Amino acid sequence: MANKLLKKKVIIPAWNIIKNDIQVKKFYLIPWLLSTIFLTVLLVYQTIYTYVILFNKKEEALVVILNFFHSDYLFEIIVFWVIFIIVYIILTPIFEWWLIKYIQAKNENIEMSSSEALWEWLYNFLPLFEYNNLFSEFKVISILNSYLFTIRFIWLEYINVINYLFVILLFVWIFLNILFSYSKYAIILDNKKVFESIWVSSRITILNIKRTVKLYFFILFLNLRVIFNFVIFLSFPIIIVITLWLITSKIFLMVAITILSILFISFILILSYLTAVLEVFKTSIWYYAYIEWKTKLEGK
Repeated sequence: MANKLLKKKVIIPAWNIIKNDIQVKKFYLIPWLLSTIFLTVLLVYQTIYTYVILFNKKEEALVVILNFFHSDYLFEIIVFWVIFIIVYIILTPIFEWWLIKYIQAKNENIEMSSSEALWEWLYNFLPLFEYNNLFSEFKVISILNSYLFTIRFIWLEYINVINYLFVILLFVWIFLNILFSYSKYAIILDNKKVFESIWVSSRITILNIKRTVKLYFFILFLNLRVIFNFVIFLSFPIIIVITLWLITSKIFLMVAITILSILFISFILILSYLTAVLEVFKTSIWYYAYIEWKTKLEGK
């Protein structure tokens, strides 16, 4: 019965949005193009650095890629990524607010003028911006990056201790992720401040713990696409480096690099689009779950 209710009230309405609304998927491609590039490139760099430097595995292709990150243009690369990160951090809450409000408007047939939308966005931007900066480290990919970043600064003989510590932290992070599942929706839909939203989310989660846990692990399963993203971002630079070694003819080399570059960019766009679709689906799921469980909470 509980599963049928979850499917009817949450999953099916969320699925209908991504099935019927093409515009929202195209619009949401922009932030998730940035997200796919930023998070995956960071994870690839951390992995290569760990493998080559810390574990002293001198595979030539990986060494070449790492040297590119540490090249003579290191300052320019750092400046570029600092600007990229600032843009990413600012745009993320803007697009998240827009998507949740868009889903609400579709669900409730709300019409809002541009001036009303602007003022409401300004009112919610800072709490959402604050929430993202405080709790962005609870994402799974952020946990992996934190782990790889930590072992760069310890002796390898202590790595087993760090492994156990991060396994424990992983369970803590998962617990907090589940507990705070509805926080953004309380901020955007009910104008709650950060810690008020956490309290609201915790109450809803505890009163609907089984359903929330099911939704969380269902969405976690969808997030396994990160593995595919990682493989693509790691494999293409390796293939390009190997191509540079194997092809001596400049003409054939230019053709090969052009083809590989087009394929790589195409994969990035496809991955970003799939990520945008999944993100719209996930956001819709949490929106409908929040509305359903909050209504029952207020009815008590």
